[in-house]
Amino acid sequence: MRRRLFLVFLPSFYTPIGFANEAAWNCEQSKDGKGWVCVGEAKPADKATEAQAPAQPAPVKETQPPVIPEPIQAERPVAPSEPVEETEPVLAKPAVKETQPPVIPEPIQAERPETPSEPVEETEPVLAKPAEEVGPAETEPAADEQPVISEQDKRQVVVKRPVINDANKPVPVEIKNTKTAGTADTQQRPGWSCAPGEENQNWSCKLVGADPKGQAQVVATDEAQFHLLDPAFDLQQERIFNTLQTQLKYDPWANCAVDVPVSPEFVPEKHLRETSPLEVRSDYSEVFDAETSSYFGNVQIHRADQHILSDAASYDTVSETLDLQGDVYYSEDELALYSDTAVLNLATDQGRLRDTMFISPAAPLRGRAKVVYRDSKTLSRYKDVAYTSCRPGNQDWVVHASELKLSDATGKGSAKNAWLEFKGTPVFYSPYLSFPIDDRRISGFLAPSFGNTERAGFNFSVPYYWNIAPNYDATLRPRYLSKRGVLLAGDFRYLSEITEGKLSLEFLPDDSLQDRSRYFARLLNSARFTPHLTSKMDLSYVSDKDYFNDLGNALSLTNLSYLHSQADVSYNNEGVSFINRVENYQAIDKAIPQRNRPYRRLPQSILNLNHSFDFMPLDTAMNAEYVFFQHEELVNGQRFNIKPSVGFPLETPGAFLRPRLSLQHTQYELSEQQTRNLGQPDSISRTLPIASIDGGLFFEREIDFGESAYMHTIEPRLFYLYIPKDNQDDIPLFDTSLYDFNFSSLFRENRFSGNDRVQDANQVTAAVTSRLVDPETGKERVRFDIGEIFYFRDREVGLCGNYYSPLCTVNRPIETSSFSNLVSELNVRFTDHVSVDSGVQWSPDVNDIVRGDIMLHYVNQPGEIFNIGYRYRKNTVVTFPDRRNDIIQSDISFHWPIYDNWYAVGRWQYSLLNNATRESFIGFEKENCCWRFRLIGRRWVNTAVLNAFGDTALGNVDIASLDPEGESQTGVFFQIELKGLTGVGEKLDEFFEQQIYGYRKPER
Repeated sequence: MRRRLFLVFLPSFYTPIGFANEAAWNCEQSKDGKGWVCVGEAKPADKATEAQAPAQPAPVKETQPPVIPEPIQAERPVAPSEPVEETEPVLAKPAVKETQPPVIPEPIQAERPETPSEPVEETEPVLAKPAEEVGPAETEPAADEQPVISEQDKRQVVVKRPVINDANKPVPVEIKNTKTAGTADTQQRPGWSCAPGEENQNWSCKLVGADPKGQAQVVATDEAQFHLLDPAFDLQQERIFNTLQTQLKYDPWANCAVDVPVSPEFVPEKHLRETSPLEVRSDYSEVFDAETSSYFGNVQIHRADQHILSDAASYDTVSETLDLQGDVYYSEDELALYSDTAVLNLATDQGRLRDTMFISPAAPLRGRAKVVYRDSKTLSRYKDVAYTSCRPGNQDWVVHASELKLSDATGKGSAKNAWLEFKGTPVFYSPYLSFPIDDRRISGFLAPSFGNTERAGFNFSVPYYWNIAPNYDATLRPRYLSKRGVLLAGDFRYLSEITEGKLSLEFLPDDSLQDRSRYFARLLNSARFTPHLTSKMDLSYVSDKDYFNDLGNALSLTNLSYLHSQADVSYNNEGVSFINRVENYQAIDKAIPQRNRPYRRLPQSILNLNHSFDFMPLDTAMNAEYVFFQHEELVNGQRFNIKPSVGFPLETPGAFLRPRLSLQHTQYELSEQQTRNLGQPDSISRTLPIASIDGGLFFEREIDFGESAYMHTIEPRLFYLYIPKDNQDDIPLFDTSLYDFNFSSLFRENRFSGNDRVQDANQVTAAVTSRLVDPETGKERVRFDIGEIFYFRDREVGLCGNYYSPLCTVNRPIETSSFSNLVSELNVRFTDHVSVDSGVQWSPDVNDIVRGDIMLHYVNQPGEIFNIGYRYRKNTVVTFPDRRNDIIQSDISFHWPIYDNWYAVGRWQYSLLNNATRESFIGFEKENCCWRFRLIGRRWVNTAVLNAFGDTALGNVDIASLDPEGESQTGVFFQIELKGLTGVGEKLDEFFEQQIYGYRKPER
């Protein structure tokens, strides 16, 4: 059954260009330079006189004023990025009849899109010249009476319109393409030649020889760029790409330089094609037997999201075939194309197009093809094709192929005799290529990567992706290391209904420098058995401690001291949380002895319960834990800890009061006592009550600061804590260290991490917070915190005890001061791009500043990032002559534009105390819409030691505590990515995110 299409014939919006009774016209620019004055020619005396004498303009008769019809507006897409400049009128010159007075049409303003991305060479406007007509010979004005080109004509305008002959039938108009002048002799050809004048002046145009009567001429240019190959798309084609771009509902390249692209805001109408009528508009139309319709002049066809412009069209309602001729522009939600001729079957979505140019906005991609065959809705073929992802006006890289086939059914594309040019130079060729065109996976080689390090030498890798099954795949990534040999590596991924994971293996059969085999293995797995029951695994093992220093890429692993492995099963529901895990640490830093390795947890079980009552202000909770700690060289032990608590929260919009009572009981069963601890008990228990009251007020008011209104708040807060003293020296340190001291530490119930120590406390914290908040956005523009702890007794419970711990090489004295450090923090957001984070701690014991840091951030996405900071920390617990536990460090990081999308990128951490660089890298990045280039050199320190008096948790090493005598390495890393095609080299995005504050990984 044939589908029915509804044809809607609308009256023409155009006035015919000319009739047989119109006279010829002579035009010249007005004296004020703002327009054109056209004067009609009188009827020649006779044909013989006109044939023999030179053409002269005829005077206008005063008794018969000219009749001026309305201007003819040429409906063509206009690029919105630049204003359309006025051009010389396009005149259709008809024959002259003796019996009709002259009729003067207004100039036809031809709107054409302009290329916004690159300067367009200046040429004389091209005039549509009619074919020979029956009647008197064409009258040509003398050369010195030709129209002068307007100073406002700064673009070539190509206009094709049907010309009406005596039979009122359209005659095709042939427009020649303009070619750029490349040598001096071409500039001496007859015709108009325009060259740019001095700065801030108009174009200078000269006429050589006889007037070419509107034909396109070369334009003089002073620019000369080296290209081994001719441009893949010439100037005229680039203009057509700009026209196609304006026909899309959004600019595909509008957000190419933004880190997080904005999704286009439009509603697709593709699904309406089956039910929408075919709407046709044209200047003239003919219908034959109610089956075949022909349309001439400014043909416009619409159906749902499909829009077509052409000079002529023919539609067969029986076969539903549409034949388009002359300047065919086609656009839909997912495609825009231009062609000289096109034959489309609307019933089967088949078609054939010649000399086609297209834009696919989803990728985005643009290109050209000699012939396009649309075999079905899912299969299309291209002959002699070239495409790129660069925006119109940019041809930095282009892929050429003799044949290209795209299948939407399989998600695959293939190309024959494909080669890649970069910056006009061929760089790659392949007789056959296969690639995916959507998210579906296919097997094949991936982009290679390479780099260079001191320990491994030059390394090169060409991964191969193997699509085993819909839920299984593998990536084989062998790597050649010039100093070590061939390293075999691979990743295997799997997916099922309840689990997914990844297994990674690396194996070096024979290390050329160490004469042994080396390996690394890692398993990542996560499973969801029920909505509340889940499981996770992260297991890793390496053959030796130097593996990552010798064979790693030095980017993904930074200052790694331990290889952590963990597996757990957890249950989470409202008010209930249970987790059971096993955990292990493998030391991979030679500077850390075996006895300083963290304890293994085999296993650890944690149960947390909480409940709040609606009918009264009462919160109840209980935390319980069981863990078995194991170590080869230290005492082993089992720990059971339970902590029930009850709270009575009272809150109003302007105040809060939260009393809380807890009881913490801990039981230890110790084993594998060391020789030095033979007299210590094997069973230890501890029970301590904990009482706290947390209260505060909230004051706010509106204030005007400059021309802006803000909400100013003042929030005083008091926190009282009481815990009785209990001697805990007989308890080993399994997983406990001292928290770092900052503003949030003022309100903790325990200054120790872990459960091996519970502080003794009788203290009150007084603090004030003040903010300036933008009421419209809710953003904090200014936040200032200041607070201090007032101690009512000495703190006798310390970290160190009777058992060895790497944190206790020197005993800390009892803290007897009555005041803690006065802590202040100031964060200011001057604008959305400029901010300052700072903090200062003043010690009343030494009457000096013991900690300070300040960091200035300037983040103006997408590429302007600059951070500079200073960090100072003075150890006041134990003083060494060499101040080895002090920190005086500067930190600078940046990602900054230099010139023409070139960026400088780097970071420099420098120890002012040791006069040594701790971490640094510097490099360059080139970023535009179609390709990205990166090159960095990095220097880093391998060896780290635990900071015996640091404030980090066990197993985490601050870069400031790195051994100043540690070994350093350097490396060079390179990456180039052709957007929409492929990339080569190391992936530096994640490394930049870790090292540069404010840097975000680009989405494309």
